Formats: sequence, C-alpha cells, structure tokens
Amino acid sequence: MIIGALYAHYKTLAERPDSGIPRQGFAKAPVMFAFNLSADGALLNVIPLANRQGKKWVPIELEIPEPPKRSGTGVTPGFLCDNSMYIIGNDTKGKPDRSRKAFDASRALHLQVLGSLQDEGAQAVCRYFERWDPSAANEHLALRSLWDDILSGGNIVFRLDGSTGYIHDRPAVRAVWLQFREQSSSEVKGQCLVTGQEAPVARIHPAIKGVRGAQTSGAALVSFNLNAFTSYAKTQNFNAPISEEVAFGYTTALNHLLSSQRNRLQLDANTTVVFWSERPDGVREESLIAQLLDLGEHDGAHSEARSETASIEDSATTQLVRDVLERIRAGRPIDFDLLEVDADSRFFVLGLSPNASRLSVRFWYADTFGNLISRVVQHHADLTVVQPSYERNSSFISVRSILRETAPLRDWERVPPLLSGGLMRSVLTGLPYPEGLYTTLISRIRADHEVNYVRAAVIKGALIRKKRVRIGSNSNGSQEVSLTVSLDRKNTNRGYRLGRLFAVLEKVQLEANPGLNATIRDRYFGAASATPRAVFPQLLRLAQHHVSKATYGSISDKLIEEILSELGDFPTHLSLEDQGLFMLGYYHQRQAFYQKAETKE
Repeated sequence: MIIGALYAHYKTLAERPDSGIPRQGFAKAPVMFAFNLSADGALLNVIPLANRQGKKWVPIELEIPEPPKRSGTGVTPGFLCDNSMYIIGNDTKGKPDRSRKAFDASRALHLQVLGSLQDEGAQAVCRYFERWDPSAANEHLALRSLWDDILSGGNIVFRLDGSTGYIHDRPAVRAVWLQFREQSSSEVKGQCLVTGQEAPVARIHPAIKGVRGAQTSGAALVSFNLNAFTSYAKTQNFNAPISEEVAFGYTTALNHLLSSQRNRLQLDANTTVVFWSERPDGVREESLIAQLLDLGEHDGAHSEARSETASIEDSATTQLVRDVLERIRAGRPIDFDLLEVDADSRFFVLGLSPNASRLSVRFWYADTFGNLISRVVQHHADLTVVQPSYERNSSFISVRSILRETAPLRDWERVPPLLSGGLMRSVLTGLPYPEGLYTTLISRIRADHEVNYVRAAVIKGALIRKKRVRIGSNSNGSQEVSLTVSLDRKNTNRGYRLGRLFAVLEKVQLEANPGLNATIRDRYFGAASATPRAVFPQLLRLAQHHVSKATYGSISDKLIEEILSELGDFPTHLSLEDQGLFMLGYYHQRQAFYQKAETKE
C-alpha cells in the first residue's frame, strides 16, 4: 500500500509541469563541476557549478541520467555524470589500480552507448575518453587550480564548448540513453504487485536519500540480501516482484518528498516524516498539515531561506491555522469551505527511520484529509492549557517540542527513539498518547523539578485522552470528559489539590525570603509528588514560620486552609495518574498567581 501510494503520487507529480520531477531513466543529483570539451574531445576548462561558501563547495542539483546503485568494492560507472575516479581516473583513496579500472569501465560504457550516435556532443565525449590519460591528469592545465576540489568526490558532467546546456540534456543523447536502459532492463519478468501487469521486475530498487541518519549514498525501503529471505528460489527483490517502472516511480516520489521543505518533517534525530495529498493541487492541504505538526520548526538540513512567495503563503496558512484552532476552542466545527480544501481527498503520512543501509517504517497513515485534520486539531485542543505571559504569542505546541521535553537537558539527540512513532500514531488516529510518553515526562519533571507550559499541556492531554477512552468503553461516551484549561478550584482529586498546596507553600516561602536561590521545589518536589505523607507535614510546619514573615501571609494562609478543607489525610503514595494531576495542579495554581497580578494591573 505504501509503494502503491508513492507510485500514484509520482504519476501525479509527473503531470505537473512545475514539479521538476525527473522522468524514468533520469534522477536529480548534486553536481559540482562541468568539463567543457571541444568538438574533438579536448578538455578546454573546468566550469565550477557549485557555490563557494567559505572553504566548502555547495553543489547545485541537476537532472542527470539515472545513476547506478553501488555496493561494496565493485566498479559501476554512471552515464555522463560521475565522480573524479570514473571521469579522470584519479581520487584521494590511494588506490591507483582501482581508479584506473573505474575509468576504463566508464570509457567502455560511454563508447558502447554513444559510439554510433551522430551527435556532436556525443562524439566529443567519446573522443575525450579515447584520448584521456589518467596518469597525466594532475599535469593538465585545466585541472591544476581545482585539483583538490575535483578529487573531493563531487559529481562532474560534460558540456560542449559553444553550446548551451549540458551534453546529457541533448535530445539525441537522452533518446539513446533510454534505448540503452530498455535493452539492459531486467531479464526476469513477472506480475507487478502494484500494477498487476506483466513487466520486467526490478532486481535492485533505486536508493532513497534524505532520511536523517541513513547512509549518505542512500538506503533501501525494499531489499533482500540473505539466503534466509530466499523463497521458492527467488533471490533479492524478485521475492517481492515490483516492475522497474514502479520501482523508479515510488523511489523518485519519495526522494522528491524528502527534499521538499513543505512535505518533510524531522520529528527527532532518528525519525523523518513525509506527507502528501493525492490531489494534484493539494498544496493547501499539505501546507496546513505542515504548520499544524511542525509549526515553523525546521531542522538544519532544511532551514535555508525561503522565497518571498513561500513566505507569504506560510503567513497566510499560519493565520488560517490560528483561526481553525480558535474555532475549536470556541466549540465551533471546522468549516472546510473556509479552509478551501477537499475534505474527502486522501492524505498520506509516512514515518521512516534509518536501519544500516535500509529504512524501517516507523508508522503509516492513510485517510481522508477531513478525518486527519479533525484529529490533529483535536490533539491541539487536548493540549490546551493556560499559558504563561511569556508564551502568549504561541497558540499551539509542535510535536517536536513535546518530544524535546522527554530528553535529558532537552537534548534533541537523546529523545527516546520509540516515543516519536507512538506519539505520531496517537495524533493521527486520535488514540491515547503512548504510556511511555506520560511516564517519561513524569520522570523528567521529578528529576528537573520543572513543570513548564509544554509539560503541563502534555500531562493534561494524556490524562484527558485516557479518560475519554475509558468513559467511551464503559458508557458509550455518554459522560463528558473534563479537565480544565486553567485552575479548577472545584477539583477534589487528592493529587491535584496536593499540587496546588505545594505551589502555595512555595509562594509563601519566596514571599518570606525574597531572593532565595533554592526553594522547597528543589528539595522536596519529587518526594511530595510521589509520597505526600512523608513530606507535607514537615512542609506545613515550615509554612507557619513563612506565613508570619510574609507581607501577605494571611491571604496565603486562607488559601492553604481552603485547599486542605476537602483533602483529608495525606496519602502514603500517589499513583502515576495522580502524580500527573499533582503536577498539573501545581502548574495551574502558579499560573493563577500571575493571572491575579495581571488583573490588578
């Protein structure tokens, strides 16, 4: 189903003239230099195509003849685009014999494909390979000034002096390349599992690039490499017969999505997400989901400046997202006519993680756009909690922000690897958040002694979703799930009230001792949230001294009495659910203090 959806997306992109998607037999690749050839094949000069940024070259992306898939130490040349080992017979690996072997293989390929073609550019390439001497390459005048950069491993293409474009773009050359590929296609034919048609079966699928943590040369989504995977004497990808056309289509579509800033999201260090609409003009749907999930957070690999048009579109989409969330918070349904989207169109979300030279599917989602956006908006509604004054400009919380809170020191590289997939599945399907997310956050709060806006929101969302499912299974959803956005003075849950009490005791301590560096939160928060009976009697005794010293101690003393009035005995232990309510009550009470101050002003 995943491959079928990606192949359908490739066909959709191929029909759009502005998509820049390569046709079968070609691919997008980074290119650093162009060798400018004379008609008789002499190398006249080298044209840098990359942009220089300090000491580093940043290559440009060109559509080139589809490069071969390389593995191990074998020699497999590319056609009209390759690195210095294949083009000039030299590299920096210190293996001259292998470099010469690679150049000879490249020369044989180009003479075989272009030798009989009566095209000036094709004949220039043939003459180049016939006359080039790898042993004298470092003495060539055109290479001296760029020798180290050329040997750095970047791709090289050819250009005919006096002509525009590159030799691999010439119509006759493209035609003969496609003819050569057809002749060298797989000899094994079978029924394609995607199209159902008889066609040559792809032995090896093209590489997929752009998944963070995977090999830079690319990784495979479908591959078989051990005898244990052999079935009915079918080896490699013949185990799962997919035609060469479909293999090219789905990998090209996936590479396109991975290179797109709008269709790609990095959840954590090991989970890359791509998403797309089945509609040819589904840009609005994709932009809405990108903003609802990513909220403007981009990883380093895709943080380059956007065009002015894209920025305007992003601003308009951001405002639209805010309007949608405000409607949900006000209890109004989503108006899909206002969004100018097709609620019945199909939408797909795919999560990938690196696994050596392969990719593993972390999660897969396919549903109508209407169902998807309803669940994503419900996710944000469940997370709604009173915001501190310094967070008032932020309307919602990104998935990445949630995951970052689970890591020690909020180190993005240390996010627990299984949480991202489970969290995204919950967001996309409306199911409760992973239990591991809730317990990890509780542990982090007890270790850091910090209940911030994001952590409080996630605790509230996790509890309300679990309660919603529990009520739905017991009473067919007839009861209403209630956990308030801000302070709930009527909430009699022991954990919630103890959290409120702890916030008041901390405030009294600070009022009695202005400028105090460490409060009771730093010493007692973890124990108070788990074993209240062992901590709170001592804290209440200390509070009497603080109340007598504080300027507004009498007000705090009345609030302590109010909280204790319906509390009863301090429990010996609090369950995990009550520990979460303790932290939510602590957060709510602290924000209520600041809200009062703002109201007075």
